[in-house]
Amino acid sequence: MKRRVIFSFMTVILLMLILVESVLYFGVREYYYQGMSSTFQNHADTSSVFLQKYEFNEYQLLNIDQHSNEIMNSLEYEGAQLELINREGTVMMSNYGFKQEKRQHLPPSVLEGETNYEAETNSATGEKVLATYTPLLYQGQVIAALKYTSSLTEVSKAIHHVMYLAISVGLFISLIVFIISLKLANSIVTPIHEITRDAYKMGKTNFKTRIKEDYILEIGQLSETLNYMADEIEKTDQMKNDFISSISHELRTPLTGIKGWIETIRTSEVLTEEEIELGMNIISNETNRLISLVEQLLDFSRFQSKRIVLEKTSIPLAPFIEEVTQQLRVKAEEKHLTFSIEGDDELSIMADESRLKQVLINVYDNAIKYSKEQSSIHTSYHEVEKEIIIAIKDYGIGISKLDLPLVMQTFYQSNINQGGSGLGLAISNEIIDLHDGSITISSELGKGTCVTITLPKQTCNT
Repeated sequence: MKRRVIFSFMTVILLMLILVESVLYFGVREYYYQGMSSTFQNHADTSSVFLQKYEFNEYQLLNIDQHSNEIMNSLEYEGAQLELINREGTVMMSNYGFKQEKRQHLPPSVLEGETNYEAETNSATGEKVLATYTPLLYQGQVIAALKYTSSLTEVSKAIHHVMYLAISVGLFISLIVFIISLKLANSIVTPIHEITRDAYKMGKTNFKTRIKEDYILEIGQLSETLNYMADEIEKTDQMKNDFISSISHELRTPLTGIKGWIETIRTSEVLTEEEIELGMNIISNETNRLISLVEQLLDFSRFQSKRIVLEKTSIPLAPFIEEVTQQLRVKAEEKHLTFSIEGDDELSIMADESRLKQVLINVYDNAIKYSKEQSSIHTSYHEVEKEIIIAIKDYGIGISKLDLPLVMQTFYQSNINQGGSGLGLAISNEIIDLHDGSITISSELGKGTCVTITLPKQTCNT
């Protein structure tokens, strides 16, 4: 991967350098060529002044070669060959002493009064030269053309010198870019290799592995995210283990009681009817306890697979809450607890009755379990802005600030010795969520807990 990163960087840089060097080469060449051509053109512009001394008739204009010596002497430029060419391309005079028999091709733009230049090869010497064609004007009319020819040897040397310098700078830049690319590739690839290695360990259930978080930018954020994921998985794994331990205890306790009484009834011949009745009641109660536990597990499975379908009906809240508290009154009386209820007797809600009852039973059961003896459990319900709010408050041991954000997580138990599956509040939260509502819990350690259930007064059937 490191090679690919470096190769990608260097490819882009080299392509950019080639492009820049090419543009620079053509730009420098054009600069020198145009500079030479402009020099010749400026020199030739004096022709208009020179020709104004003469008055040419039509015959003389057609026979301009009669004045070629004067024109050549006036317009020649030191270091350049000069040729006087008529409109037909015939060389009438040159400053190097002889005429060329072969006609030359004049660029059309020259006959229209414009200067033109071209890089050519001298046919006699093979040397590369710059030929500048400039029109010879008389009263705005092109009567001939001047061809200045200058060697490009020195210009080529100057261009090559500039290009050598530019290429040297480019190679130096490439070296710097290579070093930077190498360091940059290491700063990307090395952390990725380390993160991949540690992530592989995490994938092998070694969740205590942690990745260094001192990397920069997005890689550092990725490290923090993976470490956070490992923390959450480790917490969930610990909760799962606690749940398995707790659920094993919850299953074993009633099964032990059931098995003990079955063995006693089956083997003993001296039991009275009262003792047999007591044993059968215990077996029945423990069986119901097992059924309840299995139902919770089944509910949890259904919620996980999204297979719960609500059957909503209109529920009058006053008799509904009264019925739920009556169902738990015997359990509450064991701790000498009392229920108090206040609210609008006319208030009703669209909800799944059995599921909402399951939620309230879970909340009341926790309130009873953690309430102090001879205290009370207060329930209030009212409507606020088309929402029904049910608040259930106990005066029990409360929940610590550390445990409070976690109590509705699956399998969570603040005190494993209290028993329970750790699913009750998690399932309740799922049920209320299906009703488009919410559950919030506020608590103060040692003073009690308040569970607030918020539901829309009317919802669409689900």
